[in-house]
Amino acid sequence: MGYVIYRKEEHIAKITLNRPEAMNAFNSELITELIEAFHNVEEDKDVYCVVIDAAGEKAFSVGGDIKEEIRTTGDAAFDFGRLGKQCVNSVKNCRVPVICAVHGFCLGGGMEVVLVSDLTVAADNMKIGMPTIKLGTIPGWGSTKTLADVVGKGKAKELMYTGKIIKAQEAYDLGIVQFIVPREELMGKAMELAAEIADKAPIAMKTMKECIDKGWEMSCEEAFDMETEKFAMCYDTEDKFEAMSAFLEKRDHKPYKYK
Repeated sequence: MGYVIYRKEEHIAKITLNRPEAMNAFNSELITELIEAFHNVEEDKDVYCVVIDAAGEKAFSVGGDIKEEIRTTGDAAFDFGRLGKQCVNSVKNCRVPVICAVHGFCLGGGMEVVLVSDLTVAADNMKIGMPTIKLGTIPGWGSTKTLADVVGKGKAKELMYTGKIIKAQEAYDLGIVQFIVPREELMGKAMELAAEIADKAPIAMKTMKECIDKGWEMSCEEAFDMETEKFAMCYDTEDKFEAMSAFLEKRDHKPYKYK
């Protein structure tokens, strides 16, 4: 891979957007490599958490590559939009929690990735927004839905209609990001959070993520029924027996077996 770097540290997969010369703008090659990186995560059951960060000092990602998009017409744009949705679905539907570590500009497609991740740690120099209206187009990777889900329909319309770019504190206040840290502490905080998550029983973590994400789009009755079913399933796992035994015996748990 060239535009995406994939590394693993114990149970954490670290995925780095690596096109700093273009402020990590999304072209088809970068998107495809990001999809492939998440395919690796799905295949590797030893991965319990993912951290996405970006190379360079200026941006997490400025979104689509305008130098390419200005030459793009309708049919090609349709294909590009479908590729982008495949990418964000790889993040959204990942079986393990995904943490974004975001610095600098996070615009367009960069914001769309943040909106479908599980948690986001923002550097205090982060500036995030969806300025597609200023380029004569609209978001194409699902954020007319996902942004409204996070901040509410009215606020999503304000941000999208104006193309406003907001700072880290406002993004935190709106629930777009969950943590703000100094730039130099960004990866330390993200990896600390990932390690805390990766230390938990992975079947229970996967199941909890699924209940929250799927339950969000269900009725209360449907979500409650699903939760009860998944709750009962966790009680037949070896991980649950080890976690409860460690608690009762006042000791640290042994490595979980993912079964």
